[in-house]
Order: sequence, then C-alpha cells, then structure tokens
Amino acid sequence: MKTPLFCICFFISISSHSQVLSGFYSGTIYNDTTKMLQQYELALSEYKGKITGYSYITFVVNDTFYYGIRSIKALKKDNNLIVEDDKLLANNFPESPAKRVRRTAVFPLNEKEDTVRSLQGSWHTNTTKLYYSVGGAAVTKRDNNNTQAALFTHLKELGIETGGGINNPNSNQEKKHNKESITISKTDMVPTQLSFEKRKENVLQTLDVINDSIVLSFYDNGVVDGDIISVYLNNQPVVFEARLTEAAIKKTIHLNFNDQEHIDLLLVAESLGSIPPNTGLLIVQDGSSRYTLHFSADFQTNATVRFRKKK
Repeated sequence: MKTPLFCICFFISISSHSQVLSGFYSGTIYNDTTKMLQQYELALSEYKGKITGYSYITFVVNDTFYYGIRSIKALKKDNNLIVEDDKLLANNFPESPAKRVRRTAVFPLNEKEDTVRSLQGSWHTNTTKLYYSVGGAAVTKRDNNNTQAALFTHLKELGIETGGGINNPNSNQEKKHNKESITISKTDMVPTQLSFEKRKENVLQTLDVINDSIVLSFYDNGVVDGDIISVYLNNQPVVFEARLTEAAIKKTIHLNFNDQEHIDLLLVAESLGSIPPNTGLLIVQDGSSRYTLHFSADFQTNATVRFRKKK
C-alpha cells in the first residue's frame, strides 16, 4: 500500500530574523519523582505567530506498552518556547488520567539559530487540590526523516492527517492550516501480497550487540487493530503469525555469527490490520543495554533490524 506522506507545514517568513520552529522533534522526558524515562515525540507547526501541534509519550511497565497522544498549544515568551498539553486524543493508560492536571514544558530558545535544531528544557504539572506539581527534564532533537515516526502513524490511525505543502506560503493550505485543516484519511486499495522473500528490505537500524543471546519484545505501539507479524532470523522463523497487542510477545534468540559480518532480523507483515500499514514497537534487550525501535511493514516491504557482534 502506498503510505501517505505526513509532514508539518512549514511557513517561512521572508524576514531574515525569522526563526524556523515548525518541525518534528524526538527524544525523552524524565520524571524526577518516579525516575521514569519516557519516549517523547513532538510535532510543531507555526503560522502567523500561532503554534499548534501534537505530542506523543510512550513507556513500558511490566511488559505492557502504554501511550498517550495529545494536541498541544504553544507560544514564545521571554525567549522561551512554552508547550502546554491540550486535549488527550488517545491513550491506553491503566487508569484514567487525573482531571485538570496538565503538563507544561519550557524550552529556552537560541535566537542565533535560524532553524531550531533541538529543544531541551524542563517540564512541570500544575498543582490542584488533589495533586502536587511534579516535573523533570525534556530533551529532543529535530528529526527531518519523520515519515515513519510513530506519532504520524498514530495520527493516521486516528483518521487525522496534517496538511501538506512544505515551504509554500502561497498555496491554498493557508486557508486550511488551523484545526479546519484536519481531514479524514482515505484508504487506498491493498496491493498484491508478496511472499516475504520477494519484499523489499527497509533496514531500521544496525545494532552492535555484546551477548550471544538477546531478548526481543514486540508490541502494537498504538491503536490495537489486528496487526499480525512473523519474524525471521536469517530467513529462519522465530515467531509465526503473532497478533500484536499492548502486552509483550517475548522471544529469546541466539546469535551465532560464526564468520558472518551481520545477522538480519526480518519483521514481516502477515496482516495490515484494520488501519494499514502494520506498525509496532520492538524492544531489544542485550544484557544491560536496551534499544527501542518503531517499525512499519506492509505486503511490499519488510522491516529489518541488523545485528553485528560488538568488537
């Protein structure tokens, strides 16, 4: 299936002093109270001084994947970018989020930068009658290769597409930039299902591992919609037609490199679920080292993780 291109609209002022803030940022949020490190994605769009967007936070507890997607509001004040939670669009938290508790992140801006390369600052929640304020650090970097970002995949799953049109302020997208620009995605026709050996390879990452045995944990990283995968290690099956959910599918694999320079792990889509493509989360545990990878696959392309023996 041809996946629509998701992007944040960039509208750049002709002023030489304008700073490009719009874009996609990925990183982490650390909670000083719980000592938990959460994955964090942030998409910002600025137009005529108004900044809107979405945030996506994920974490794993007791082999269960949790996520929350929010719309956000932001503004520039005193040389800071202030990002505040707005509406909670989707989540699978074990209990309902506390009412009237919102997160606000403050990121100092370097006005000498024409384009913001990173957002690093702090965050806190507001104090209510029932809850104290908590906070911590937030660290993100701009990521220009965002077409496979989990946040945009989830927005598609929710039926939300951000308007297209990069660096084109004269396009008709100006009239549709605000909330009215949100449209319902259309489902394309599903292509012929190729055998996994004939599908293209999309190498997500190459990992240098220390141990001969590593533990894999697979999750559906968003709306559980019936995604089914099979997993092959150097073309030998290790997981067969497993349905992805919030609960981990765990598998210990043994890496026998011998004279091989690398070993490939293929993640094969057996089903695209009700909301194509097949998307998920893979956590690789190599002793004390932990790697988190978001993957996407369809009937034309496999997602591949490449392992090398660390020297």
